[in-house]
Amino acid sequence: MRVTAAVLLTVAALGLVVGGLVYLGTRPKPYRPDEAETDLTSNLSRDLPADAPKPRLTDVTRAAGLAAFRTFVGQRTSQLPEDMGCGAAWGDFNNDGFDDLFLVSAGGPLNAPTNQLAPCELYENLGDGTFRKVEDFPELRIHGMGAAWGDYDGDGWLDLVVTGYNALFLFHNEPGENGRRKFVRDPRFPNRPGFWSGATWGDYDNDRRLDLYVCGYVQYTENEADRNRTSLQLSTAVPYSLNPSSYQPALNLLFHNHGDGTFTEVAQKLGVGDPTGRSLSALWYDFDDDGWLDLYVANDVSDNAFYHNRGGTFEDLSYKACVADYRSGMGLAAGDWNRDGDDDFFVTHWIGQQNALYDNLLVDTARRERRPPARPESVPADSQRAGPAAGAPVGSAM
Repeated sequence: MRVTAAVLLTVAALGLVVGGLVYLGTRPKPYRPDEAETDLTSNLSRDLPADAPKPRLTDVTRAAGLAAFRTFVGQRTSQLPEDMGCGAAWGDFNNDGFDDLFLVSAGGPLNAPTNQLAPCELYENLGDGTFRKVEDFPELRIHGMGAAWGDYDGDGWLDLVVTGYNALFLFHNEPGENGRRKFVRDPRFPNRPGFWSGATWGDYDNDRRLDLYVCGYVQYTENEADRNRTSLQLSTAVPYSLNPSSYQPALNLLFHNHGDGTFTEVAQKLGVGDPTGRSLSALWYDFDDDGWLDLYVANDVSDNAFYHNRGGTFEDLSYKACVADYRSGMGLAAGDWNRDGDDDFFVTHWIGQQNALYDNLLVDTARRERRPPARPESVPADSQRAGPAAGAPVGSAM
């Protein structure tokens, strides 16, 4: 009996060991947001299928009347704000049915006088494939980064926010002479120092008023001695003053719209300030189809962030949803690429890194009617509940 019992115990123990090994071998690996870092490469070639479409594009910049615009004038001084790519924003500011184009300029070197910086410019779409510069748009010479259209006062006319290094301006769309429109800087929205990058409008609390989320990049300090140093970025030595990893992340901002032209900043209160992220772009989108806009933030050399909207408050699901992705996040776009009835999103990364496409698993599409695929826009229709909003992502390259 003792021998039999000993054999049974041995078999049971072996079963536990084997079962444990099977479980360990089949359970999902712990999520690591930095595991995609291994795709960093100096080889910029692409490996495309033989039957991949080969679109042909024609450069019509000059023919469209946009060739005179300048994004940078002068000699760079090896500082990070000079190294950032500036954005653009499409929006029909005069309600004539044609999307107009606002071009953000990086201006020039940080040591240049303001009046020598290249200005941001607004171009009116004439509807025939050409554009005309809006000469009476307020002169804006800044180290610009991004812009976003949004009707924040609900009057039916698109207003404009512009971001940049130590620049955060809100322009109100008002009636001008001869039936035209004009833009006036809103004094109730004061500029504040900071390295402001992307911006996006969205009604996060469903009060029918567009709120504004602004990305903060890094806490940059201008120190001439840093230009002769190096620091590590993804295990590679790069110039210190051009490396975002050299600087602490900056907080992001969320401006709650009161509907009277005033805003209150509530990012920290609602837990969406993203204090560890070097943020470049953000996207409002109702990813789980519950009627509340969620927020995704693309961060450079830091974990991306995904905030689930729980009825006007937010829960950080970055890790649970496996979308924290520690790489150099730049731009964002959402849409139903596989036509399964829910909207997915796409993240662009810095040069030498593969981009990322995330398939949405938050919605049980089998339980509801399939809908047509989302329009191919960089800003979702859900963020337009209180008026249109549109913008373009920003990024950088060394």
